[in-house]
This record gives sequence, C-alpha cells and structure tokens, in this order.
Amino acid sequence: MDLVWLRELLTKQVKITLVCGTYSGCLRHVDAATKAVVLDQVEDLENNRKLPGIKMFFGYEIKNLEILDVLPTSLPNGSANKTTNVSNNKRDKTEDTTPEKAFREQHFSELDDESLKYIIIDQFHHKFGPAIFHIKQQSVIGVAVEGIDICRFGKLCLIQIATEDQIYLFDIFLLGPVAFKNGLKMILEDSNILKVIHDCRLVSDCLYHQYRVELANVFDTQVADVLLFSLEAGGLLPSCVSTLEESLVLHLCLPTTKTLFLQHSARAVKVNPKVWTCRPLPTGLMQRAALEVMYLLSLRSALMDKLMADFTTQVDNYLSMYRNMPCINLGSAENYPMELPYELKELTVIQRLRREDALKNYKMDENGLLVRLYPQSEKMPEAKGRVINIDDIPELEATDPSGENVLEMQNDEIPLLEPSPDCGEDLCPPLEEVSLSAF
Repeated sequence: MDLVWLRELLTKQVKITLVCGTYSGCLRHVDAATKAVVLDQVEDLENNRKLPGIKMFFGYEIKNLEILDVLPTSLPNGSANKTTNVSNNKRDKTEDTTPEKAFREQHFSELDDESLKYIIIDQFHHKFGPAIFHIKQQSVIGVAVEGIDICRFGKLCLIQIATEDQIYLFDIFLLGPVAFKNGLKMILEDSNILKVIHDCRLVSDCLYHQYRVELANVFDTQVADVLLFSLEAGGLLPSCVSTLEESLVLHLCLPTTKTLFLQHSARAVKVNPKVWTCRPLPTGLMQRAALEVMYLLSLRSALMDKLMADFTTQVDNYLSMYRNMPCINLGSAENYPMELPYELKELTVIQRLRREDALKNYKMDENGLLVRLYPQSEKMPEAKGRVINIDDIPELEATDPSGENVLEMQNDEIPLLEPSPDCGEDLCPPLEEVSLSAF
C-alpha cells in the first residue's frame, strides 16, 4: 500500500475491504510506521450499520482500498488496490475544512519560536510511554482540552499537558479511551500532582462521564481570579468570571497581541465546530493548543502571589511587632499570647475601606454584583488593595524611667501596645490616618 499518495486523500471517503468485512468512512490518519489507516464516521457495509467513534485498520489486513470521492487526475502508476469510484449514494459528507486550510499555514509570529515547543502524541509506541513517565514525576502541571462541545455528551479530541519544560498534545481522537487506561487516568487522578486548569467544570464533566476519570488536586485559575477580585473589593463579588485571555492580560500583563490565538481559535470553531477533528491537525491549531497551556503555570504563580499578599504583609508585621517595640512596652508573654493583636484587628477596617473603593470604581448590577471591566477597556480602574504595615505606624515615645524603677516594675504593670484614651496623642492612630501601601 503506497502511503505517499494516500496521505493526499485525507478527509476523503474511502471503502476498505478486509478479510472479514467491508467498511467505509472518512480517511483521517495514515501511520507510516505501522501502515495503519484511521477512519471516522465508519459504516459496516455488510451489516448496514454505523459504528461509533474512529476505527483503525492495519495494512496487513487490508485487501483492497477504494476511493469514493473524486481524486486528482494524477495518481501513481501501477498502484494496485487503488480504484476510483465516485459514489452517488447519499452519505454524510465531510465537514467544511475552510478553517482547517486557514490554520494549516497560520503561525503566531509574535511569539518567539524557541519558546513554543510541543510534542504531538498520536501513537502508543515511542513517545507515549516516555511522556507519561515524565509527567508522573512532576508536582504541578497545566491541563487543557479541545474538542466538540466539551461535556458529557461532547467529543474529546485533544488533551494538552504542560510541565515546566515541555508541552504534550495527546491526540485522544486517534488514541481513543485506551490512552486513559495506559496512564492518563493515573496522572489526572493523582492527588500528588497539582493540575492547573482554567475553568474545570465542563472538563471534569466530560472526563468523568465518558472516561470515568475523577480529577483530583486541581488549582482552577478562574476560581482564583474571582477570589482575588473579592479580596481586593472588600468581600464583594464580580458579576462574571474571567476568560483565559482576560486572566493572562490582567495577571501576567501579557500584551493583547500575544493572546490573539484564543480569538483566532474561537472564530474557527464558530465557523466549523468540528475543526478539531481535522487530521492531520493544522499547524495553527497545534500552536493554539500548545499556547493554551503554555502560560497556565505562570498564571497560577502570579495568582498565588496576589492571593497571599495580605498574609505575607501580616507575617511581616508579626516579625517586627515586638522586635521594634521599646522595652518599656513589653509585658509578660504568658499574660497575653492568645489575645488578637491590634494589627490583625485592623483587617476589618482594611476590608471596609476596600469595599468603599470598589463601590466607587465599579458599577453594581441589579443582583448586587460588581460589573467588571477588563484591561482591554480604557475605563478599567486600577486594581488596588489596602494593606497596613507595622513600619507605617509612628514609633511610640515612651518615658525613660530610672534604672531602679524599671527593676522594681512588675510585668503586669507595664503598658501594652494599645491606644490609651487618656493620652494626648493616640499611640496607634486610626487606620485612615496611617500612610497605606497599596498593592
């Protein structure tokens, strides 16, 4: 079987005669190594019934291959088992491949070619095993999927997995459910591997109901984005969630030119919902799939830093709370170690001030949620949060008693670092009067 000319017939309707039956379908893939032919929309002609999914036929079992679509006039001479027969019977036609042609030559020139390397895995030998072994050694990976209407009723075509130094594209359309039994299920359910996903809802629904894969240990960047917004808005929630494109621009400060790949892909899918079933996958589609997971690990790190900003600030305050305090103000640690410090009490004031700022910067819809603007909009308010640092509080001016008086003082008589109502000047002024650092 001559594979060179056969590859030119991809997406054509073919009829394959085997020793044990006759089948027809849409030619999707030709494997030069195993001489296997992959068909979609397969129909068992002898039993007059359609078969679900894709089917693979190996070269040694193919007796005859007949092309049912019109072929180019130039075919190799002496090609046995290759006959042209234009079929007039009514059958499902292949999908419009206009988006496929547009993506085939499309490259994202705004990106550095060296930064976009990926490995396509559409066979179980050579690449599949080493890829699973490498991913299994990771502690955190990025995960995304592509397909037709991803959900329990849709069709999963591609799973993208990114590590710190490699991007893998698992072609589930060709590999089939066996890919999960051979290692993908083990990885996706491993509680020791953190999976970074942007909006895991439909992904989880599809994997669970179609492949019995129960995702575990997931960091959802869409959820983290909403929590961060609520933190910066003093507990108020946004009216909508962020897309991956919006999150990359907002949290990684990527220029919009580097997120256009998401718009291009969405446009192609809108024109042809089955564009991800094109085989071989056009270069543009493979680039887009790789780019979708390329930034997930960096996005998670950026979101974690922002979510932990208040925590790290308060820890810094704890570090300097007693260290920078005059000795006259220190009391016995046994008397008040469990009392909530003044600096932590001020978190309620911080939340109130952030909420007031959010109500000024955002409009509120009828449901009481903040109408969110994104970096593409010129009216996007700057995301500011309020934190208080111990270094911003003026140092206390305590009287310096004589040495003998200090020795005679008992620990319970030493004043604590709290505002005193009978002082002429507040030791700890209200938060509004303290210079605040914004992040």
